[in-house]
Amino acid sequence: MKLFAVLILVISFLEAKKDFFYNFIDSSGNQISEKSKLQISDGFEVINQARKLAKEGRIDEAYSQIEAFKAQNKIRILESDIYILYAELCLKKKSKRLIIQAAKELEAAINNSRIHEDELAHAYMILIELKLNLNRAEDAVYFSNIIINNFDNPVTKAYGKIYLSKVYKFQKDYSKAINILYKILTETTDVLVATIVADELFDVYILDDKKDEANKLISKVLQRNIDYYADDSYLALEKVDKLVKVGMPGFAAEILEELLKRTTSKNSIEDFKFKLADTYMNMYDRTPKYLIKARELFKDVINDYPEGIYFEKSKMYLDEILMREGKIEPAILVTKYPSSESMEQKVLLQELLNDWKRKNFEIIIKSERVYKKISDSIAKRFGFDSIGTIFDEINIDMIKTYLKDGKCSLLGDILDGTRSETFELLVKDEEVKDSFFECTIESPSEKIYGKLVTAFNDKRDANIYLYLERMAIALKKYSDAKNLSAKVEMVDDKSVLSKEFLYRFLILYEQSDIVAFDRFFDYARKNPNYIEDNKENPIIIDFYYSYYLYLLRKDLKVEAKEILDRLYNKQQELNAHIYSPFVELELAKNEQSNNNYDKALELLLNSLDYTRKIKPNDLAQTYYEIIKLYDSFGNKIKKDEYITKCKEIKDAKDSLYKKMCDEM
Repeated sequence: MKLFAVLILVISFLEAKKDFFYNFIDSSGNQISEKSKLQISDGFEVINQARKLAKEGRIDEAYSQIEAFKAQNKIRILESDIYILYAELCLKKKSKRLIIQAAKELEAAINNSRIHEDELAHAYMILIELKLNLNRAEDAVYFSNIIINNFDNPVTKAYGKIYLSKVYKFQKDYSKAINILYKILTETTDVLVATIVADELFDVYILDDKKDEANKLISKVLQRNIDYYADDSYLALEKVDKLVKVGMPGFAAEILEELLKRTTSKNSIEDFKFKLADTYMNMYDRTPKYLIKARELFKDVINDYPEGIYFEKSKMYLDEILMREGKIEPAILVTKYPSSESMEQKVLLQELLNDWKRKNFEIIIKSERVYKKISDSIAKRFGFDSIGTIFDEINIDMIKTYLKDGKCSLLGDILDGTRSETFELLVKDEEVKDSFFECTIESPSEKIYGKLVTAFNDKRDANIYLYLERMAIALKKYSDAKNLSAKVEMVDDKSVLSKEFLYRFLILYEQSDIVAFDRFFDYARKNPNYIEDNKENPIIIDFYYSYYLYLLRKDLKVEAKEILDRLYNKQQELNAHIYSPFVELELAKNEQSNNNYDKALELLLNSLDYTRKIKPNDLAQTYYEIIKLYDSFGNKIKKDEYITKCKEIKDAKDSLYKKMCDEM
């Protein structure tokens, strides 16, 4: 409600009317008597006093005063102001019974011409508010259109449109409300109208979930016309509550600070100081700044108003600050305020923060179910968006600690209960991002993999796609891995494509798709730098082997020989003779074709030492090639030795080489 804003337009009429009626004649043409003049003057004083009380936020006092005066008033001249003020106060009392009564009386007063012409627009505005409170939107539209269509004054018409926008806001048609308000802003030259429009527009933005626009708007209003709030305590405190509720306590503090500068009312000072201190508590940014400001204000309330309505609350909030500053143990406050549920939650939260600071992660994990019951409103008071975001930060710290200590195996339980938002925050930290993903690949979990995919599947981050691809491979989810590989390729980051090169090979290797394999090896030939970049990765051994076979199949003998040499050297370097004796047999053929028989024999003999579990068929082939070489050297003794060995091989019945040995 913005009734007092409208009041600013008509308040000047009040004094003018008092002077006017004071000097005027009655309906019979006679001069008003001195007694009547005094009654009229006193009546306006009562109305003025009630308005003043209402502006100070003392609604109950104002209502009691005007209700009593309304019941005893016999002066027709005063009725218009009484009806209007009474209706305003019924709205502010927020009692449905009173609102129903006020709507009926005010509408009847308008229809019976008991409202002065210069107050008629104001009366319609209040009636619109009453109707909206009673869910009578059609009536509210009707009365808004009366103001727009039946009054010639441009400012009054503007107010009619403002009230029509209120109806649309009530009906949740926010786009219509915004359009109306914007149009008024472009047309009006009245500062007050512009301020009221901006204030109303703020409310619509909040309801329409346009918080950024609302934030900019209230900032401009406070810069250009803070008097709009500072001159009316009730209006200001309504706005303060709304700003705090929507998470903009900084603007609420601006209004309260201005109110404190201007007020001279002792009751108001107590009220504003307490509310400002509480607002500072809601502005807490995890530094001492706002706690110190709030602490001093709570002390003022305690010292200056020992009989005041905020004395006990101020004492409790001061204790809360001392607890948060580490000057009071949390457990003491549980005993001191046993009936306060909010204090119980604050104590719980402080204990959680204390354990976090001490890195007592095991205690936190054990008590997590209890801590999760803390409300988000309490979490906000401690500088966090929600209890969930507190655990996000704790989990990140826990994960970092375990990563630093190399405890990948301990991360499982933590990550199982971690929200997607935590993962997103974690990977923003470049210092731990890589070690975190490497850890999840080292100890893969389907549940954690699923959470990570949910969190990052649409992020267009090639590095993260690669990590997820590697996790999918570790979990043998090769279809997933193939899709993630396609995402890496889609982003087209050359450095990441190079790192992903061998993992793409692994996926195809497991799926045994020859056509896809050929496409991949063609891709490898076009990007030889990828092969070079990955030469230190142990997976390169498998790649060299498969690539060699591909090159032979394509009759690319020179390239094939180079890859075969790389394969042999890498096996030697890593002492991982995975493809022996195949490699040595192929190299021996090349050496024999170049008449390097000694080298060929050396390669074959060495291959027997490298291979622990050589397959019978491969062993028969190796022995056969050695026999042939010894035969070419004329070394009958060695030849016979390997013939005997070859004949003794078991489980090589289908081997042509075994059959040839047996026939020797």
